[in-house]
Amino acid sequence: MTTRRVGRIPDDLTSFVGRRGAITQVKRLLSTSRLVTLTGVPGVGKSRLATRVARDLRRAFPDGIRLVELSEIPAHGNLAQVLVSSLGLRGTPPAAAEELLAERLGDKRMLIVLDGCEHLLDECGPLVSGLLAAAPELRVLVTSRAPLAIAGEQVWSVPPLSMPQLDQQGRVVRRAVGHEALELFADRASAVLPGFTIGPDNEADVVRLCQQLDGLPLAIELAAVWMRSLSVSEVLARLTDRYRLLTWGDRSASPHHQSLRAAVEWSYDLCSPVEQSVWARLSVFAHGFELEAAEAVCVGDGVTVEDVFVGVAGLVEKSVLVKEDPQHARTRYRLLRTIQEYGRERLGGGTKELVLRRRHRDHFLLLAERVDAEWLGPDQVEWLVRLRLDRENLRGALRFCCNEPGEADDALRMAAALRFFWLAGGTPREAVSWLGEALQSSPEPSPQRARALLVDALISGWQGDSGTALDLLAEGQDVARQVRADAVLGLVPHIAGLIDMSRDQPEAAMERFTEALEQEEVMLHDGLAMISMASLASLHVFHGDLPRALDLCRRCQEICAEHGEKWARSWCELVLGLIRWQQGDLDAAVSHLHECLRIKQLFGDVLGVLLAVEIESWVAAGQGRAARAAQLSAAVSRLWQPIGSYLFGLRPYLTWHAETEARIRNALPTADLRAARRRGSESTLDELVRFALGERHPAPAMDASVRLTPREREVAALVAQGLSNRQIAEQLVISKRTSDSHIEHIMAKLGVTSRAQIAVWVAEQA
Repeated sequence: MTTRRVGRIPDDLTSFVGRRGAITQVKRLLSTSRLVTLTGVPGVGKSRLATRVARDLRRAFPDGIRLVELSEIPAHGNLAQVLVSSLGLRGTPPAAAEELLAERLGDKRMLIVLDGCEHLLDECGPLVSGLLAAAPELRVLVTSRAPLAIAGEQVWSVPPLSMPQLDQQGRVVRRAVGHEALELFADRASAVLPGFTIGPDNEADVVRLCQQLDGLPLAIELAAVWMRSLSVSEVLARLTDRYRLLTWGDRSASPHHQSLRAAVEWSYDLCSPVEQSVWARLSVFAHGFELEAAEAVCVGDGVTVEDVFVGVAGLVEKSVLVKEDPQHARTRYRLLRTIQEYGRERLGGGTKELVLRRRHRDHFLLLAERVDAEWLGPDQVEWLVRLRLDRENLRGALRFCCNEPGEADDALRMAAALRFFWLAGGTPREAVSWLGEALQSSPEPSPQRARALLVDALISGWQGDSGTALDLLAEGQDVARQVRADAVLGLVPHIAGLIDMSRDQPEAAMERFTEALEQEEVMLHDGLAMISMASLASLHVFHGDLPRALDLCRRCQEICAEHGEKWARSWCELVLGLIRWQQGDLDAAVSHLHECLRIKQLFGDVLGVLLAVEIESWVAAGQGRAARAAQLSAAVSRLWQPIGSYLFGLRPYLTWHAETEARIRNALPTADLRAARRRGSESTLDELVRFALGERHPAPAMDASVRLTPREREVAALVAQGLSNRQIAEQLVISKRTSDSHIEHIMAKLGVTSRAQIAVWVAEQA
C-alpha cells in the first residue's frame, strides 16, 4: 500500500545528488507552514527537490502524497478539474470540481505537490487558498518561478548547487566538505563515460565549468552528456555558445526541461513586454549592478525610469534576477551568466547594443571620476567596497573603450581616475595592464593621455619598477607641457618623489616631496599629497631625524582627521610605528602598527599590510620574541613574492630586515627557527593579520553560523565515535527515527553530506 500511495510520485531514474541541507530546510518549512512554494531560476532543480522532499515525507501523510504536473496545462485552463483527475475523482461535472475537492479533501491529511505553476498563478492562487481553508490537515508544496502571493505562503528560493572557488593561480581553494555541483557532474559524467572521476588533472577545469554554468543542475547534466565525445577542457572551451551546446536533454522530460534554451525561453515568455525589454538591456552589465546603475543604462528609447523599476521588481519576482544584499553596501541585482547570455541574444547586437554599452561605460566612468574627486574624504572605504563590487563592470567598460573605435580617450580617463582603487585596493598589476592598453589605443597628445602616463608612472614606481616609471614620468611631463595641462603638471613632484624613493635616491626624493607639499591646491584637494607627507616622514626616519618625522606625521594626522581620510592615515600610523621602534618605545610601536593594520584591512591594501607586519617582526625581535618575529617575517617574505620589489627595494628597510634575521638566528635553536618559519610560510594573508593582531583563529567556515542544540551536540559526538544511528538511539534511549532526524538536522546545519564530515567538525570544536 505504501508503494501504491507513493506511486503518484515517480521514482528517480537517476541518482539524487546533494541538496541535503535544502531537503531539511524545506521539510522544516512544511512542518510549520501549510503552503510552501519553491522558487528559483530556470534549471535550478525545483521539481527534483520537491519530489524528493515529498517522497521522504510519505510517512507523515497517511492519506497519501499526490504530484500534479502543471507545466503542460494551458494557461487559464480548468485547474480544479485537472486536480480532480489527478486525485482520481472521476465522473464529476467541471462546474462542481472545486466543491468536490473541498468535500473530498476536507478531512484528509495529505500533501499535494503542484509542479510548475508559474504560468497558472491566477488560477493556482485562489484554488490553493480555498483548498487550505476547506481542509485543515492538507499541505501544499508548490514549484514555480514566481510565488502564488496568497496569505500563509512560505516562499523558499532554491539556490544553485554549491561550488568551490579558485585562487588567483587557478587552484581549487581548500575546503572542508564536498561540493554539490562537482558531485553532480562526476555522477552524470561517469554514467556516460564509465570510470570518469574528478582528480588533480581535471578538478580546476570542472570547477570552472560548473562556475560558468552557474551551478545549475540542468546545465551541468546537459554538459556532462558531452563527456562521451569531449574532455572537460573541450566542453569548457565550447561554452561560448552554451545554448547550442547544451541541447541534449532527457527526452522524457517536459519540453522546457529538455534543453537549456527551452528552460530559459519558458521564463522569458512568462515575462511582460516591459520585463522582457529590461531583461535584454540588463544583459550589458557584468556580474551585478545597483538599481541606480540599471536606471542610468536602461532608460531611453521608450523605456522610462518607472519601467526599469517595475521591470527589475518583476524579474526578481519571476526568479530571473537574483537580489543580493552585500554587507555594508546597497542592494544589488545579478543575472546568472546563463540568463545574461539569453538576454544578450534578445538584445540583438548592432546599434541598439552599442548605445547601451556606451551608456554603461558613461555610468562607470562618472563613478570612477567621482571617487577620484572625493577620495580625500570620509567615504573611502565605502567607495572602495562599491568599486570592488563593480569590478567586472569597470573591466567591461574599459574593454569597451579600448576595443571600440573612437572611445580610447575615455579609457585613459577611466584608468587614470581609478588610481586610488588600483593602489589602495591592492591591484597595481591590473592597473598597469589597463593603462598600457589604453595608452596604446590613444597615442595622440591630450590632457587625458598626460594624466594616464603620470598615473602609470606612479603605479609602476609603487611596484618598484623605477626604470619604467621614470620613462613614463618623462613622457607624461612632455605631453602635459604640450597640451598645457597645468593641473596634471601639479602632480609631477609627488610622483617623482615616490619614484626617486623607490630608486634609492633619498636626497632627490626629499627635495621633490618638499616641493610637492608647497603646492596648496594639490594639498587641499588631492589625496596623493597625504601619501607624499607620510613618505617624506619615512625618509626623515631613514636619515635619523625622528623629531622632523614626528612633526610631519602629526601634521598628516591633523589633515586626515579634518577630512575624515583613512588610507593615508594608515601610512602615517605605519611611519609612527617605525619612529617609536627607533626610539625604543616598543609598546607604542606595536600600538601604531596594529592601528595601521586594522585600517588597511578595511581597504585590502596588501602591500601596506605586509610592510606593517614586517616592521612588527622587527619590534617582536626587539621584545625578545624571536619565534614570533621569525613567523611574521617568513610569512611576509612568501606573500610579497608575487607582488613586486621586496620591501619596495628600499635600502634602510632591507638593512633592518637583514639585521632582524641575524638577531632571530642567534636567538633560536635551528629546529625552533625552522618550525617558526614553516608556520609563517604556510599562512594566508588573513591568517597572518589575525596572528599579528593577536586575534583568535575563527572557527571553520562551516561553523560560522552553527547553533546545534545540546542534544544535537551529544549526537554529533557519538557520530564522531563511530556509532551507527541505531547504536546512538540505544545509548540515548530514543527511537531510531529520532536519531535519524537529529543526524539529518546536524548535517543540514553544518552544511555537510557525510558522517565523516560531522566527525571532522567535532574534532575541530575540541
